[in-house]
Amino acid sequence: MLYYQGRWYVPRKHVETVLILGLDRSQTEGVSVTGDYAQSDFLLLLAIDQEAGRCQPILLNRDTMVDIQDFDPYGRPNGTQRAQLALAYAHAQAYTNNEKAACQAAVEAVSQLLYGVEIDHYVTLTMDGLMVLNDLAGGVTVEIQDDFSMVDPTLVQGERVTLLGEQALRYVRTRWWVGDSSNLERMERQRQYLDGLQSQLVALADQDEEFILGALLKINDHMGSDCTVKQLAELAERIRTFQMADYIALEGEVLMGERYVEFHVDEEALQKLVIEEFYELAE
Repeated sequence: MLYYQGRWYVPRKHVETVLILGLDRSQTEGVSVTGDYAQSDFLLLLAIDQEAGRCQPILLNRDTMVDIQDFDPYGRPNGTQRAQLALAYAHAQAYTNNEKAACQAAVEAVSQLLYGVEIDHYVTLTMDGLMVLNDLAGGVTVEIQDDFSMVDPTLVQGERVTLLGEQALRYVRTRWWVGDSSNLERMERQRQYLDGLQSQLVALADQDEEFILGALLKINDHMGSDCTVKQLAELAERIRTFQMADYIALEGEVLMGERYVEFHVDEEALQKLVIEEFYELAE
């Protein structure tokens, strides 16, 4: 139970949560392109209200400062440390060399950030997995939001482009030398891209009842989950028929830390969001 503004709240019974982690590595790499262990550079939480038939996607800033699981030299849990949310996965992977432990560390960090909201399932997708999914959808058409001239001259600001292959990856992943190089600006591009990708996938699934399962099988080598492919297909099929709410992101402030950029959430706004999406008044 949570106590909020003079009232007690209990978790809503019919809300299922899925955490999607976009990993900064390809299928064949155990480390990211920067040489460090893979970070979860992209984090999206789906709050699926089975009773209302509604899915609320919540974008989580990878720079959000949270308490992440720490480990001793033997890979055993050893307290916590304050760090960026993206490092929860990377830190656990580095010390345990265990994919499941890394995913669980990310799940726990997100749950802790959201005042204990239970995360029911997780899904990971690598960089090349996104390219495969993008091209299975036939590409995603967007209006280029930022200046990519120093990264990819084919992505001209203001033009409408159907993103294919590495173009799609560069558009949603690149931060440095694009716009103001901030993660907040990149998250806006990701939100825009996800809207387009979602529309493409739903349209294809409407035309072919086998599309969802087939797509999951084709990206299976690029993903990980605590669910089977069949379970994910069933979940995706349910979501397809639900109302998809607009993407929302946590409010907060960007500050420069001792070494890296830090995003500090607005606790008051976060409490309100958690209560609205995951709780109901206690009887």
